[in-house]
Parts: sequence; structure tokens; C-alpha cells
Amino acid sequence: MATSLLTRVKARVDLHTSNRARGLVQGRGRSLFKGSGEDFDDLKYYQPGDKISDIDWKATARSGEPLIRQFNEERVRHLSIVADTSSSMAATAADGSSKRDAMILAAGMVCFLAQKSGDLVGLVGGSESSPLQLPSRSSDGHLELLLRTIQQGTTTASPSADSAWLLERAFRVTTRSTLMTLITDEAHPSVEDFTLLRRLTTRHDLLVIRIADADPLQGEELDHDVVDVDAPREIASMARTSAKVARDVAAYRRARSEGITEMLDRLHVSHLLTRGETTVVDDMIAMLRAREYRHARA
Repeated sequence: MATSLLTRVKARVDLHTSNRARGLVQGRGRSLFKGSGEDFDDLKYYQPGDKISDIDWKATARSGEPLIRQFNEERVRHLSIVADTSSSMAATAADGSSKRDAMILAAGMVCFLAQKSGDLVGLVGGSESSPLQLPSRSSDGHLELLLRTIQQGTTTASPSADSAWLLERAFRVTTRSTLMTLITDEAHPSVEDFTLLRRLTTRHDLLVIRIADADPLQGEELDHDVVDVDAPREIASMARTSAKVARDVAAYRRARSEGITEMLDRLHVSHLLTRGETTVVDDMIAMLRAREYRHARA
């Protein structure tokens, strides 16, 4: 019988985190997912460092002093994984692994930490013609189904990436405030998605995990064919060995990455660009630790 995806993820996470991040997965996970609860408790005067979004403007107008809403902390958190299951995620990552496998490992990492903290995880993915969605639950069976759904839904026959549709659907179907993790490739979310992302951040605490593409030219591997999965066609060897094409491609990718980074930083969204399956766990740990540190200082 084949080993379950969840079991494989847990083995990989334990292996990667056995020393440097042991505390993270053995009891500190809840602090990573900490946020405002949903049960209103009381009002208090605004203090520097409090969230502007928690200000009760009607009560502030009545009192003449800024007041914020306090909430009872929920015992159970709701997390959501927004998975880009487009054809581009069935291609090769920068480290030579499959972007799909890297996405499954990243999603499994979220599931692993959530389960350690007693939290629930749901899924949004798919395409307009074949949407994917799973409710928030925490059992091993549910988390295995979630990872299998991502795996089976991400093939070279999947529709091309449509980040605008995916973000719109995530906002529309995830009405409860969650820690939302978007897993996609290096080209997304695009700068044209700024408004959709900003709307998501008004309701959700958003993380973005981007998986880098392999070198599209592969100039040193001319014995292997290189095919663009989004618009299936082979890239000619002449283009793959051209110094000018290589410079143009590098400049385009650099400008695109800088634009996406600037957008996500502007929205105060924690994000990372990882090379693939071999690096995603360590990169996620670094991102979550940096996020935890920022929240501790706030």
C-alpha cells in the first residue's frame, strides 16, 4: 500500500525541523496562527500598536476618544489553503523538482502545524470550469484528502493560471476570517491583482508562497526538450543558446519578481519565493519565524 501524502509530509517536516525548528512544531505553532477571535468582548481605549481595523468608529464618535473592539480568543482557528492547480504548477521548479510536489509539501506543512495546534484547514482551488473546495476540518483523513485533491487537480491538462479568478473565489467562499495561504508560482499573483489582494487582506491574514520556475531556456541541457506547459510548444535550441535571449529573459523575470515583491510588501503580506521541494520547508520556517517576530514586536 502506498504511503499517504500526509505521512510523507510529516516525515519530511520532522526531518527538516528536528534541530533548528523543533520548538516551532512542538508547541509554538499556535503563536504563528494567532489573530483576533470572532467573539466580541468589550471596548477599550486605543493604544499605540493596536490594529486600526479594530477601531469601533461609531463608539469612537459617541465618546470623542478612539475605542477599539476586544475579542475573546477562539480556541479553534480556521486556516485556508488557496492552491494554484493550473497547468503551470505541473511544470518543473527551479531546483529541478516538480512545482506540484513543492506545493503539496507547502500545503502539508500548513496542515501539520495546524493539526499540532488543534486548528482546522480548508481548501480553495481549481478553475472556473472545475472549482475545488473542501471545508475546514482537522482529521488525518481530511488532510490527506486535501493533499490528494491538490495532487490530482494539478496536471499539464489543467487550465492555464487565472490568479484573478482564484483570488475572487477565495474571497467569495471563505467568509470566516482565516489565516489564508496562497500557493502559486513565481509569476503570480500579478501586479494587476493588487485590488483583489487588498480586499482579501481586509478579511484574512494572508501568506503567499511562490514557487520559482526552472530556467525556461535550459541552455546547458540541449539534449532535453523544453516545452512551455501553458502554451504547449517546444522552445527552439537557437533561442536556448542565444546570449541576448538569456539576458532578456533574466531581465523580464527580475522585473516581474520585483514588481510582485513590492506589491506584497506594500500590502504587508508575508511572502516567500522558494526554489522548490528541496527548499520550501526551510523557507516557510524562516518566513513564519519572521512573521512571529513582527507580531511579537507589534
